[in-house]
Amino acid sequence: MIRAVENTKDKVSVLVVEDDADGYKFLEAIMKSCCEETSIHWVQDGEQAVDYLFRRGEYQDETKYPDPDLVFLDIRIPKKNGLEVAKIIKKDPSLKKLPTIMLTTSSSSTDVLHAYENGANSYLKKPEGSHEIEQFKKAICLFWSSILLYP
Repeated sequence: MIRAVENTKDKVSVLVVEDDADGYKFLEAIMKSCCEETSIHWVQDGEQAVDYLFRRGEYQDETKYPDPDLVFLDIRIPKKNGLEVAKIIKKDPSLKKLPTIMLTTSSSSTDVLHAYENGANSYLKKPEGSHEIEQFKKAICLFWSSILLYP
């Protein structure tokens, strides 16, 4: 069954995998401006992301660390890079439908290709300048739109 995310829960849960605190704060501010009912969880490396997704270690409490409805995944993160984490997500039967958005400063066609080959649903280049920031915000807000449907 396909349904709009806003109709499935009172609050959308987002996992942000980003090693840069400023990058996380920027993304958090944009997400909160798009959807007030957003639960945002932040991990700083690929191993933490995998632990969160598979409820290992400190992430076992599902009330404190709910299953994400959406993952923002920086490609260049420590321990396991974003491509490796995306591949793990898409190979696991319980996670493979989880929308995964790759974030990067790179617009390299090779990086874009590798991201999609490893299971990314979208690839967003981190913005540079005020015009790109506005475009980035519009792209992020689209993921909370009732016209975007998830499995």
